[in-house]
Amino acid sequence: MLKVLIVDDEPIVRIALREIILWDSYGCEIAGEASNGREALRMIRSSNIDLVLVDMQMPIMTGIEFIKELRDLPEGAKTGVIVLSAYRNYEYVRESFLYGVYDYIIKDDLEEEKVGKVIDKAVNLLRERMNESERKESEARSVLQQLKDQWFMGILRQELGDLRTVQLSSHGEHELESWSKGLSGYRHIIGSLLIDRSYRDTLEDQGQKQRFVMHTVRQVIEGYGYEIVMNRIGPLEYALLVLIPRHVSGLAERELLHEIITKAMSHLELYVNVRGGIGIAEPCDDKGLWRTRYEQAVYLAQYRFFSGSGMVYFPEDAVLPSQEGRYQQAADSRSMSEFIQALARDDDHWRKELSVLLGHFSLSRRATIDQMLEPYRSLLQEMNTMLYSKGIAWSSVKGVELSASQLLSKIDSLQEVNQQMIEIAERAAATVFSAKYALDTVERPVEKVRRWIQVHYHEPISLTLASEEAGISETYLSKLFSKEMGETFVEYVTRIRIEKAIGMMHSGMKLYEIGEKVGYPNQGHFTKVFKKVTGIAPAEYREQLQQEIEEG
Repeated sequence: MLKVLIVDDEPIVRIALREIILWDSYGCEIAGEASNGREALRMIRSSNIDLVLVDMQMPIMTGIEFIKELRDLPEGAKTGVIVLSAYRNYEYVRESFLYGVYDYIIKDDLEEEKVGKVIDKAVNLLRERMNESERKESEARSVLQQLKDQWFMGILRQELGDLRTVQLSSHGEHELESWSKGLSGYRHIIGSLLIDRSYRDTLEDQGQKQRFVMHTVRQVIEGYGYEIVMNRIGPLEYALLVLIPRHVSGLAERELLHEIITKAMSHLELYVNVRGGIGIAEPCDDKGLWRTRYEQAVYLAQYRFFSGSGMVYFPEDAVLPSQEGRYQQAADSRSMSEFIQALARDDDHWRKELSVLLGHFSLSRRATIDQMLEPYRSLLQEMNTMLYSKGIAWSSVKGVELSASQLLSKIDSLQEVNQQMIEIAERAAATVFSAKYALDTVERPVEKVRRWIQVHYHEPISLTLASEEAGISETYLSKLFSKEMGETFVEYVTRIRIEKAIGMMHSGMKLYEIGEKVGYPNQGHFTKVFKKVTGIAPAEYREQLQQEIEEG
């Protein structure tokens, strides 16, 4: 496969060239992208690039300047070049032909058929100009890389590991054996890249995009001058082995890896439009430890559930010992049945019960995200059972059309799942409330206003608006409300808002965000009202709630 480098300071042009061309059909693969000529030259020095598509007008150095410097490099003298140009820059295109470019593409006219003809012509020229020894050398490098990947994958899956079991040519056998013996001069860094589950549909059936994930990570690591072996374990899972020379100190190695992997994650989001987490296991120097190190790396990559995507996780960043027993103890002391019973009674206290329950769930540290989501799955099943007992189908809950397994299948963070549980509970409660009063021929004014408040609590609410909703005067509604509810209209609205705020304490939101969501955009006013109702400030209440959860 010929390796192609796209050089353009406009991301949209790079994306277009990457996506509209079926590079595989031309015997090519995208080896990387660069936003300027200086970066491209650095990549060419560290990688074997066969064909470059370069823009004429870029910052730092123009396309002409890039081509001049490229031709002065030993590795760039025979590299094929296609220039990208706007119509107004045709003078630059003519000048570029003096430096041996193959052809040009007009950026304003990126049609697949036209661009494909230019690529096809360039590929044919490249193959004609590559002599037999160069082709063999290029093919040998490609074969050796595939053999390394195959051997690495086999060790992780405990299928291979012995060089004799790998199908080799005599040349490949010699090269792979020589490479494997040289591993003793390096520290072996095993990593696991887990793409967020929300991209499953995007990546599962797109082989080219899956390969581009690997190309992007390889490009960054090889750009630093280090060797990487990488393989795809599944649609969203990739294993990598990075070889760091032994002379690099432990501290320098740690800082270097953090810089490299963070940059790789940034490039994945920027160029491939995917996010995920990378776990990096403890270094080792024995291939016999690769499998156990990979298991550790997978666990660390899963830690993005608690801390977020787009990051790199080392052993010191995560709590490795399982706290499953602690979760079980907490669940026994505060059963979810209390929450379900409150929800079934249409009791507003269900929010506090749910907040405590989610706090217990948040203490769990398990091996995989699916295992971490198990208590949430049970919670959804319990809510489903409660609704069924009342003759309410799960599908009738407005905004919750998916099954429990579908709801959780694409969740990757603790904050996201907690917030979703709160939203689903709110909708289930509204469904229970609606069913409870569905048989009333004439809805009582206070009940109508109460239901209205439950829906609009986060908006500006007044007695005037409530009286319009109930169809009675403000004075009569005020007296009627106090008589039936045992509290004034304002007291009830305030209590509902504060209870909903308490229910969001474990959602992962900031206190000011919670205040805004329950109708108090002013943080100072929210704190004042919260303290008046509960006796303590929101921050102190959250701390006490967390302490109560941790003490079981």
